[in-house]
Amino acid sequence: MRSLLALVIVGALAWSGYWVIGARAQDSAVETWLEERRAEGWQVEYSDLAVRGFPNRFDLTISDLLLTDPDTGLSWEAPFFQLFALSYKPNHLIAIWPNTQRFSTPEQKLDITSEKMTASLVLKPTQTLELDRFNLVIEGASFASSQGWTTAFTTLNAAIRGTENKTNTYDLAISADDLQPGERWQKIVDRAGTLPDVLDAVRLDSEIALTLPIDIRTLEDARPDITELTIKEARAGWGKLAIRAAGSVTVNPEGVPDGKLDVNARNWRDMLALAVEADAISADAAKGAEFGLGLLANISGNSDSLDAPLSFRGGRSFLGPIPIGAAPNLSLR
Repeated sequence: MRSLLALVIVGALAWSGYWVIGARAQDSAVETWLEERRAEGWQVEYSDLAVRGFPNRFDLTISDLLLTDPDTGLSWEAPFFQLFALSYKPNHLIAIWPNTQRFSTPEQKLDITSEKMTASLVLKPTQTLELDRFNLVIEGASFASSQGWTTAFTTLNAAIRGTENKTNTYDLAISADDLQPGERWQKIVDRAGTLPDVLDAVRLDSEIALTLPIDIRTLEDARPDITELTIKEARAGWGKLAIRAAGSVTVNPEGVPDGKLDVNARNWRDMLALAVEADAISADAAKGAEFGLGLLANISGNSDSLDAPLSFRGGRSFLGPIPIGAAPNLSLR
């Protein structure tokens, strides 16, 4: 009995020592990382950094946090941010954001409120802490911009994980339910008020190839460049309007895509009319586009449903044979 009691005591002391060492190491690692960012010219402010959770967890809380990257002008501030980890599985982290926070760019400030915002993050046991998988859940969120627009949704789920048997390639899936574009955007896009206030659903299932893996260097140094983007399925519905797309593009170092997506658009003429109302395209351009796209739609046997390739080449975008503007820039920097 005495031997068993001694063994229990020794084990408890050893585990306590492990927790203390681990807590101090986590505290020190985060403080060191923040100080390194400050030395690089970042604005780094926080009122407190503490690790709790003895004996089975490392619960790190940073209070009154402000981070600003001088190179990009991006800034994030929050009353707190938390990272939780089981003490016997420190590479699996749970992140918790507050109900209010602010994200700023050089152009605008974005105030974010949410009922819940959490993420599960699993890192590979490497020196650079390479991402294995990441899952984000946001519920009851609204976004208000200093430029006057707002948007909201009931639930957003996002997940990213390394693609099996591919280097620096990741599967990315995003879904948003009850997406509300907001009054300002709705007035711009739908001046006649013919569309509902809420989009039916927004879904994305994709695969992204990058120049570098996603790891700690992504935050510390530079964002990786996209080299290839494969959209397995992208779809959105807004009232009587619906659009789907699938395809693949390569991306050059400047972020310009080359390739095509197969697009299906339901009630595409209404989409053109909305684009004219929003001053996205001129009435003359829309009239010419409607004629050409109408020929494509008639080939499919349903004039209200358009099946056409959205292609990118030479820095331009084309819907079928019709040029519709400059190709989007897919640079992450």
